[in-house]
Amino acid sequence: ELTARTALRALPENIEAMVDLGIVLYQRGPDRYLNKDAALDAPWDMGALQLLERARHLGSLDERTFFYLASMYEAKGLPTDAADNYERHLRLHTDDVETRLRLGNLYYRLEDFDKSAAAYRGVLASRPGDPLVSYNLALVLRDKKSWTDGLEALRPFTQNARPLPSGGHKLLGDLWRGAGNPTAAVENYGKEMEASGESVELLAALAQAREDLKENDAAIAAWERVLVLDKDHRDARSRLRRLKKPSRR
Repeated sequence: ELTARTALRALPENIEAMVDLGIVLYQRGPDRYLNKDAALDAPWDMGALQLLERARHLGSLDERTFFYLASMYEAKGLPTDAADNYERHLRLHTDDVETRLRLGNLYYRLEDFDKSAAAYRGVLASRPGDPLVSYNLALVLRDKKSWTDGLEALRPFTQNARPLPSGGHKLLGDLWRGAGNPTAAVENYGKEMEASGESVELLAALAQAREDLKENDAAIAAWERVLVLDKDHRDARSRLRRLKKPSRR
């Protein structure tokens, strides 16, 4: 760090020193990522993120900057900038599985489900049957409404009787319901309730599965439980009005 600072004081546009100092400061921890008081003509006072971005702006071709910038942008809650830099890093290091996993997570947060699924599948190509990655892929596929593919992604759990993570039976229930099997959905929602207790999301899913099965009394009971937990739940109120409406003969 001292060597890099000294070099920058001697030549403020020393790109190599900027990169070296940026990486050292990154390794010091998140409190060294930014120094808002640093002047543009005093790079030796800048934080790690500022230094690496300045070095890149000045024409740095050091490939290390992509990963470190991505990691800092991710830590700062800027997933788009993080994903862009992780992608650049992966073009140079195609076998970096951990970075591909980070990309899958980031794209899921950005609701870019196609890219997220592709990233997770890329990880699974190197780690077949990895339970964490398979579970994450199933989450993405549920949100893509790719029900059958989602069920297939959970095979490391369902085939091997491996315990699902918290929320796993809710996920499995959603996939079964989307695939047209509300009976299996109700079974899994029940298991999730036994494991984790009631929640608005779980009870609403259970109520909809009961409706799919034409079990109106059970659906009404579930929607009423939703309103106990969230008295302003508009969908619950709307569905209860419809379910309780007398049928015309």
